Amino acid sequence: MKCLFMLLVLAGVASAAQKPNIILIMAEDLGRDWVGCYGATHQTPNLDRLAKEGVQYETAWSMPICTPARVTLLTGQYPFRHGWTTHYDVPRQGGVGLRPDRFSTFARVLRDNGYSTVIGGKWQVNHLGKQPNVLEEHGFDEHCVWPGAEAGKPETETRYWKGFLQANGRRGTTAYGPYSINEYLINFIQRHKDRPFLVYYPMLLARDPHAVTPFNRKKKPEGRTALYAGNVTYVDHLVGRLVAVVDKLGLKDKTMIVFTGNNGSAVSGSLNGEAYPKGKGGEADWGAHVPFIVRAPFLSKGDVVSRDLIDFTDLYPTFLELAGIAPPENLNLDGKSFVPSLRGSEDPYEKRSWVYSQLGSFRMIRDWYHIVDNKGSFHNLTKDPRQERPVSKLDKIAPGRRQRLQMIMDRFPEDAPAPFAEYKSKDKE
Repeated sequence: MKCLFMLLVLAGVASAAQKPNIILIMAEDLGRDWVGCYGATHQTPNLDRLAKEGVQYETAWSMPICTPARVTLLTGQYPFRHGWTTHYDVPRQGGVGLRPDRFSTFARVLRDNGYSTVIGGKWQVNHLGKQPNVLEEHGFDEHCVWPGAEAGKPETETRYWKGFLQANGRRGTTAYGPYSINEYLINFIQRHKDRPFLVYYPMLLARDPHAVTPFNRKKKPEGRTALYAGNVTYVDHLVGRLVAVVDKLGLKDKTMIVFTGNNGSAVSGSLNGEAYPKGKGGEADWGAHVPFIVRAPFLSKGDVVSRDLIDFTDLYPTFLELAGIAPPENLNLDGKSFVPSLRGSEDPYEKRSWVYSQLGSFRMIRDWYHIVDNKGSFHNLTKDPRQERPVSKLDKIAPGRRQRLQMIMDRFPEDAPAPFAEYKSKDKE
């Protein structure tokens, strides 16, 4: 019996040692049309290298706008379930926002199962000035964030040059916010290299107002597009810095790095030599279609471009599977782990056959070829990526595919009450 006990203990230690590190990087307002490996004109060498060493997903969907995308990612639930269907800036507009007693983020589950956790970047779904401990309650041991523009506090407006940051509860200004946050996360990785860690990096860039970066400050680009392009270049630089540290510390083979965007681009870019529509806020494929790159050497040798479908609800169950954690009781997750996809599984039952996105009352769903929305539109995205032409009546396969997607979407429930509006009204009482 004593030997059996020791074996179980050793097995538990081995299991803990095998938990991979997880780094989730989410650029703001950056779609595929500004990422080189997706066919953009703009050069992003560090992101391209990450894709070459990992898996580049052709079709990944977020939500078309900021805070619904963030809450969906954090909770693993679609907007109709968590209620955050439209953009709502809690620090500026009021309300409690994302409540730890109602929602369990992936960070909290990972922390409660042995991970060291940190967030660096942008939060925006709680008022950190009024809820100073809420990031810890959501599962983050440490934080270095721009808290958002808080109503009545003009000093909190700045996020770039002389950016106003909050680091582990302490507030103050820094020379350049995006760099300071990146440096903090690098320091966190260096301090926690000997145990499993989670880094959640919702970047400040490339969000309006587009400003100069340390790379082009001496010669300011002219025009919004040129400034945005400079921001994307600096996003690529910051990602490269973080990846380089992981590799230098010898953590590459036991670290998953995910790079994505929170919604479509804020400025129109190009794909494969053709202009691409501005995505942010768009009720179309380009509003939700984001870059999605995963480097996980312990699952994939890399140099893979995958047609497998991904959406933002899939990150939560993927992280749990990687860490060997059973989902908490009564946790309703809408996503599907993409670990089988990374391993190269060809079993269709282990993968998605559709992805979903929502903005307000607008809903849309797609598979590899077709897209349906609740306004009655139906398009073949391989033949009509701009969704300008209805599917031909001569297409004999299309009606069945439309019916299938429509049937899936019709099963989804009505929207849950908006949490920020509900709690805002209670605050006023």
